[in-house]
Amino acid sequence: CNAMASSSSDALLSQDLFDETVLENEECFDLSPDDALHETIDQFCQQLGASSSSSSSSAAAGSDHHVVAPSPTSVANSSSSTANAATTTPLSETATELPPPPAVLSHLILSHPNSSEGKRDRINRNQFQNSLTLLDECVNTDGTLKNLENDHADSNDGEKVLQALVDIGRRCQVGDIVNSEGTKKNDNNSETKKDTDTTKNTNYGNPFPYLAIFQQTSSIYTLMSFLSVFNPAQCISAAETNPMRLQILRATVQTLSSILSNNNNATAREDEKCVTLRAELRDLFIPALGRLVCLIGGIVKTINKHETDGVGAGVDSTSLVRTCVDLLQLGINATRGCESAKVAFVQSVLSSELSTVNNNKGSNVTKRGGVSVILSCLSLRGNNFTTNNSLNNATLLLTEACQLLASLCRYDDFRDPSSSTSGAMGATGVNTSSAHDHAMEFHRAGGAPLLIDIARHVLSESAPSDEGGLNSDMSSGVVANERLAAAVLTALRVLAVNDEIIQTMVALSVLPIVTRALQFGVSTAVESEDGGAAGTSGAGRARNQRLVAASLGLLRNLCGNDEIKTNLCLGSSSSSSPSILPHLLRSMQLHPSTALIQEHGCGTLAAMALRRPANARAILDADGPRWVIVAMRRHKSNVNVQRQGALAVRNVVSRLLRDLPEDKNGAGAAAGVASVGNERSSVRDAFLELGAEAVLRNIAGRHQGSVDEAYAALRDLGCTVSLVKFNADDLQKSQTSGSSVRGVGRSMMFGEKHNSNFRPVYEESAGLSEGVDDVVSNFGN
Repeated sequence: CNAMASSSSDALLSQDLFDETVLENEECFDLSPDDALHETIDQFCQQLGASSSSSSSSAAAGSDHHVVAPSPTSVANSSSSTANAATTTPLSETATELPPPPAVLSHLILSHPNSSEGKRDRINRNQFQNSLTLLDECVNTDGTLKNLENDHADSNDGEKVLQALVDIGRRCQVGDIVNSEGTKKNDNNSETKKDTDTTKNTNYGNPFPYLAIFQQTSSIYTLMSFLSVFNPAQCISAAETNPMRLQILRATVQTLSSILSNNNNATAREDEKCVTLRAELRDLFIPALGRLVCLIGGIVKTINKHETDGVGAGVDSTSLVRTCVDLLQLGINATRGCESAKVAFVQSVLSSELSTVNNNKGSNVTKRGGVSVILSCLSLRGNNFTTNNSLNNATLLLTEACQLLASLCRYDDFRDPSSSTSGAMGATGVNTSSAHDHAMEFHRAGGAPLLIDIARHVLSESAPSDEGGLNSDMSSGVVANERLAAAVLTALRVLAVNDEIIQTMVALSVLPIVTRALQFGVSTAVESEDGGAAGTSGAGRARNQRLVAASLGLLRNLCGNDEIKTNLCLGSSSSSSPSILPHLLRSMQLHPSTALIQEHGCGTLAAMALRRPANARAILDADGPRWVIVAMRRHKSNVNVQRQGALAVRNVVSRLLRDLPEDKNGAGAAAGVASVGNERSSVRDAFLELGAEAVLRNIAGRHQGSVDEAYAALRDLGCTVSLVKFNADDLQKSQTSGSSVRGVGRSMMFGEKHNSNFRPVYEESAGLSEGVDDVVSNFGN
């Protein structure tokens, strides 16, 4: 009694049909529960044209790998390590474990319907489906809301919608709640998100099935329709704002953020699947970004009028600010890892009535609406709010605005376009970075002065006192200021993309601000016995690390200007600004385990030494090589640290050696030759005595992202080194057969002898003229 699936491959297989088929197979064919479950899965996979077990292929097949090889004897070992790194080891599975479900069954509960776990799963799934059904009933076929059209609708309907949104958001974020005994709780609609998030000794299930429902149905569009529950234009012109509409909007925005943002509570295997689904859902959410931009613009303008004219008396300013914070967080979650979403957000059209920024063109619309609304948020000042709670909320709003700006000006969409969901925006073609274009848009709109003004204000308020400083656990306002300081410095960093912007920032006095921030971060870190940073609490140390990393990141970009990086490295007597080099190296010493600080520290040293021998000498004299090698040895698997560390080694060594005079032979130059030789040896020995050669060969030289920099650093250190190219297919074959990989071809370097008949030096042939004359005479015949 095999049940047949729907003839349409687009039809979604229901849970009831799956459960009925399992029970029928078990009864009619006298199968065990496990066998009936496996048989049903295989049956539906065949009928839906999917494979019941997926086989993964290496993404690196056919590609080329480069490694640094010191000699031919080490080629086999280095190639084997590269082949092992590129090989994916399959997960071990027991006999009773189900294989990963294919995409067509990912929304189903694949446990047996009569098992205790299956019953609990189905109860929770029914509650989730009921919440979705309740929301679907509120949306018309054209996407408009019907049950909430009337401001005087039954308040119970609004409360039910709020409970449904909270239930959906929590399940899509953490899955089903599992108590300490390992059994899942049957949630009811009265449970709030706050209670579940703060429950101690609580484990969480897998949100993947719930996300799969959104990915395979139109439920995500239902939530997108609920963004229209609040009309910002009417809110600005009306004398009163409906509180229930604002509450539903906040719940909708928080639910969408739970769906689109990655969850850190999932296990590694679950997280990989969930991350992929959330990325595909972000592609589907792109059409709603224009509405999101309009909501942010309208809320910000309502906040301004609420404080000045008392418009929007139905709600207080705190609710409006918190709503704007939620909208900004949704913008961050919706654009992270999706380049098409970033472009859609920035280029959204915004009407002039929703914008507080003048477009200076006399137009009724702003074509760069995303830029306009973020600058409107940054234009809000704390003196517009009267209570301490409002001040903290305003600081949080500025923090989220800075983080959204940084997200829009950063390229982080590294997905393979061919693996994206078919039909989703941005799923076809090669993703092209728009980070530079977006940074220029914010610069032309006046983003840098606003950010620098905020940084100056927040760092002046967070000055360290005798009892502590930025790392002290004091009031919530100080903590909020610390987070804002790190966020605004990060936003300034992503804007500093060319020399024009850097000089504009320097003219606005950004150097004293970032120098002060770095000094604060270093001075308030307390050294532990092993030389690390130990603040007053884990949260205080984390905030301190974020501030130091943001300061170093901005300094790294500012060092793109030769004059500025010299002033930063050596100090400036004209402006009485000291060198930041001691604080930079101190920060690397205090935070050896923080990869981002080590990356920015090495990157800043590399930028300082480039084209500036005096800076390279200062780095060498300040014991900079030690902390570069420590960082590379400490973070072996971080390719960014390896690349920047290798660049720092190469730039310091090559610049100092190049600045030395050439060795000359002659009777009167013996003393000079000896002096130059000793100088060259001292420069190289400063790194070699620290073990730089082993680090560059065995760590940095094994990463595809840092092999070229490691090769250049070893070459300038005077080490024997060659760059070897391996083909991934040959490496896999040799690993399977157990044969040596010595015979794998390598890149032919320029100048190497390839053709035995090729003569690199031009020599005129004696019979050349006669041969040319014969050809010319025969050509006329």
